Amino acid sequence: MTYGVQFTNNSDVVILDSEFSRLVVLHKGTWVNGGSGASVGFPQTITTVEPPLVFVRPDQSSTLCFCLVNGSPGAWTGFSFRGIVGQYSSGSWFCAAFQSAPIATYGFRIWDGAGKLLFDSGTPAAQFTRIIAGWSYLGSSSTGQGTSRLSWTAYSPLDSGDFMLLNNIAMDIAGGTSRQGNMYAFWDYANNRLVMQVVGVDIQTSLYTPVVFAKPIS
Repeated sequence: MTYGVQFTNNSDVVILDSEFSRLVVLHKGTWVNGGSGASVGFPQTITTVEPPLVFVRPDQSSTLCFCLVNGSPGAWTGFSFRGIVGQYSSGSWFCAAFQSAPIATYGFRIWDGAGKLLFDSGTPAAQFTRIIAGWSYLGSSSTGQGTSRLSWTAYSPLDSGDFMLLNNIAMDIAGGTSRQGNMYAFWDYANNRLVMQVVGVDIQTSLYTPVVFAKPIS
């Protein structure tokens, strides 16, 4: 940056400046579902063009699949996912975006050169904590319905309190020559690991989808 204000931490990492927005927590809450999966509505519609980033943390070992950020550009209303039928599901979530809102009655604000509000000291923020970009293939099994379930894992403990980005899990995986496959995320607390699965007809044995984690900053 050539002008403005900039804050760095003790490691000389920029944590706040007058050019880029921080990742701001817009809404947060919990879900409880006695069946499978969950459907959560945001307290207020989110008006960003891009879907907000939705982060989840199940309370118990759970499978998340058919994930969706519900709504449309400028009108995002919530998120949903499915699980295993009959499997109890509960957990915590928050959604975030690179924007801010003038909610503090006193404190500190930063605008960019075009007058866009970048930071408000009353707006809670979130921080990316880690990413899984490389996966170890565990093998394939038949679903009994003409498709296969391929599984991968990587060392990345679940007992750190981090939340997983749901948006990437909502993406399908391309098949080798024909149809796409559906992505599943299994929080395996018993083995303190995340297992990614893809169900499809001709899925490749390499997985390239990154899984991102973050935490709200209190």
